[in-house]
Amino acid sequence: MTAPARQARYLAPDLARGLALLGIALANLPTAWAAPETADSASYFGGIHGQATVAEQAAVLFHAMFVHVRGLPLFATLLGFGVGLITLSLWRRGFPPGSARKVLWRRYGILALIGVAHLVLLFFGDIIVQYSLLALVLIAMITLRDRTLMIIAWVLLGLNIVFYTVAGIALMFVPNFTDFSVNPGDYQLPSDNYLQYLGSNALGGLASVVSFPILVFMLGPLFIIGFVWARRGVLIDAPAHRTLLRSWVIVGALVVLLVGLPWGLAALGILPHSWEMPFAILNTGVGVLTGPAALALLALVFRGTTDSVHPGLRPFVALGRRSMSGYILQSVLFLLLTQPFTLGWGREAGILPQMAAATGVWLLTLLWAYAWDLLDWPGPVEWVHRRLSYGRAGLPARHPEAMERGPLPVAPPQ
Repeated sequence: MTAPARQARYLAPDLARGLALLGIALANLPTAWAAPETADSASYFGGIHGQATVAEQAAVLFHAMFVHVRGLPLFATLLGFGVGLITLSLWRRGFPPGSARKVLWRRYGILALIGVAHLVLLFFGDIIVQYSLLALVLIAMITLRDRTLMIIAWVLLGLNIVFYTVAGIALMFVPNFTDFSVNPGDYQLPSDNYLQYLGSNALGGLASVVSFPILVFMLGPLFIIGFVWARRGVLIDAPAHRTLLRSWVIVGALVVLLVGLPWGLAALGILPHSWEMPFAILNTGVGVLTGPAALALLALVFRGTTDSVHPGLRPFVALGRRSMSGYILQSVLFLLLTQPFTLGWGREAGILPQMAAATGVWLLTLLWAYAWDLLDWPGPVEWVHRRLSYGRAGLPARHPEAMERGPLPVAPPQ
C-alpha cells in the first residue's frame, strides 16, 4: 500500500511556531529560570536595579506588551490547529471517528509522556504535558460541529476573561495595595544540586496537574479555535477569511495597547505602582486573545507554502517545523546557564542582559534548526514522537474499513 502524496505545509503556522519560541524564551528566563530576588523594580520582567535607563524602560514596555501571555497562547492555538490538520488527514484516509480518536489519543498520550520526561529532567515550567492533556480533551470532541465547538470556546473564554477582569479591577480599589507580590523568585525552591532540582521539578509537575482545570478555561478555547480554523481552511485561504483574521488582529492590538501598555507603565511607576498587579491579572485573562490574533496577523502577511519560502525566512520555518525539539533544547541551554549547580548566571543580571541571553539561546536553536533543515533531517524529538505514535510503517494510506466502503473519505462535520 503506497503512502499518500506529501501534503504542502503552509508558511504561517511554521513561521508562527518559530517566532513563538522567542517569546517563550524571553518570558521564561525572568519568571522561571533566573527570577531576580533583589531588583528595585520590574522584577517580573527581569529586574531593574536603581534608576531605570531609557533602554530599560523600553524593555519593560516591550515585555508587558509583546512577551508575557503572548507566546503560550499562540502555541496553544497552533497545537489545536495541528490536531485539526491531523484529524483532516485521518478523515481523508477514511478513518472512522472511533479509529481516528484512537490514533490521536495515542499520539498525544505519547506526547504527554515526553512532556513528563522534559518536566522532571529539565524544566518544572514545561507546557508539553498540559498542552497534551488539553489535546486529549479536544480529541473527544472531534465529531462536534464547528458551530457547537465555537459556542463551547466562547463560553469558556468569556468566563475566563470575566473572572480575571473582575479580579484585576477589584484589586485597583484595595486600599494601600502597593506591592507587586507576584515575584517569581519568591516561589521557587532552591536547588544546590541536580538531584534536588529533580525533586523540585516533580513538585512543580504535581502543581501543574492540580491547576489543569484552570488551564482548560484559559487555553482550552484556543485549542478549539485552532482546531476549527484547520477544518475551515482559515490559514490556508487567508483572502477568503480576511474579515475574520482582521477582526482578530484588531482584538490583539487592543489587548496590547489597553492592557499591556498600562501594565508596563505601572511597573515603571509612570502610572500608579499599585496598578501593576491588577494589570498583570488583567493580562493573564485577556492576554490569551493575542494567540489567535498573532496567528491571524502572520496568516495575512505571509501566505503560500513552505515549498516556496523566501530564503530569509527559512531558518524561522525550520525551527517551527522542529518546534518541540527547539523548545526542549531551550531548556537544556537555560539549565546549563542559570542553575546554581551549573553556571548560576542571571538572577541579578537585570532586564537587558536577561533579554540578550534569552535571545541568544533562541538564536542558537534557530541556527541548529537551520542546519538540520539543510541536511533534511527531522527534529529528533519529532522523529521519536512520530515513530512511537505510528510505528515504523507509519499510518496506512487508507483505513481498511474505507477500502470496503469505497473511495469516498469520511467528511468532517461543519
